[in-house]
Amino acid sequence: MHTREPTSAASGSQPDLRLGGARRRSIDLEAACRAIGLAAVRPLPRLPLWWLAVAAVALAVPVATHDISLRDRVRLEAKIRSNFAHAPVLMVGDSITYQAAPTQLCGETVFNAAVPGDRIADLLGDAPDYSARLAETRRVVVAVGVNDAWPRHKDLESWIADYRALVSLYAGRDLVLVEINPADPRLSRMMRKLDTGFIAGANAAIRQIAAETQARVVPAPPEVLTSDGLHPTPAGAAQWRDRLSAAACAMPGGGRA
Repeated sequence: MHTREPTSAASGSQPDLRLGGARRRSIDLEAACRAIGLAAVRPLPRLPLWWLAVAAVALAVPVATHDISLRDRVRLEAKIRSNFAHAPVLMVGDSITYQAAPTQLCGETVFNAAVPGDRIADLLGDAPDYSARLAETRRVVVAVGVNDAWPRHKDLESWIADYRALVSLYAGRDLVLVEINPADPRLSRMMRKLDTGFIAGANAAIRQIAAETQARVVPAPPEVLTSDGLHPTPAGAAQWRDRLSAAACAMPGGGRA
């Protein structure tokens, strides 16, 4: 019986696929496939490192989410999704925005980056990332403020300064500024802790900033249909979207875009 003599790597007829202890060599995947008769195998695509990093984070999110808060999870997921988004409309805000935001505004796709519990400082911190990543965004909706009205909040002047800074980071886009909804203390005693004077002052500032920047304003309604005095019911969310659409999509002559 004849035995086939092993082919020597030195002969150059086949690549050496063995990995020696401390001297592990990188393998040319395409050459290795040819060596074992898989010459027809399509080469693997070379993906950018940033894409691989994002994919790794995306795969890790389901495993890690039990260790982080809902708020942090929502923010992380939004940051990941923003790498692949091409939406013309960006919406930033708090839990009301997160809950009530439409998927379409004036016939254009909305990217909802709202995070429950967010305050003006959170939106200000996220704005550079979103402004850079969402290059195709033409319209930005800002709907924030109620979480800044809880006890021990910052003074109104500082809040207004942060709001102006936030608006400046989205300069060049069509801005829609949403006033802060009123809370209903009849449904929850917690709502009595909100500083209504602060909310009134903040809404006045939003109108002033809108006038200075030619932004559109969504006025706060006299009252809102809520489940707990703050968060809208499905009907209340629909009313919120209707007010947003009426302001954002209005044409100069009074029609709708």
